[in-house]
Amino acid sequence: MPIPVSAETEAMARRLAAVHGLSVDEAVRAAVRDALARAERPTAAGLTADQQAKVDRMLARVKALPPLEDGGDNGDPSAALYDEHGLPR
Repeated sequence: MPIPVSAETEAMARRLAAVHGLSVDEAVRAAVRDALARAERPTAAGLTADQQAKVDRMLARVKALPPLEDGGDNGDPSAALYDEHGLPR
């Protein structure tokens, strides 16, 4: 079953096929295979590109949160969690 694509996409697929001396089907298959391999390749942290994007979105949400009140003058957020002896409050 053919996949409907825009005229621009079809023109680019035909150009890619011509540059590589392939059929349009072969060129599109190779381009999609290469894009999938890049997207699924683990990053330095061992995550795929999709997983890394999710982590980046979560980190951005955490960074946007207001700072914790530290309960003291030292600016240490853990001061609100532990007393002077290191015990939980």
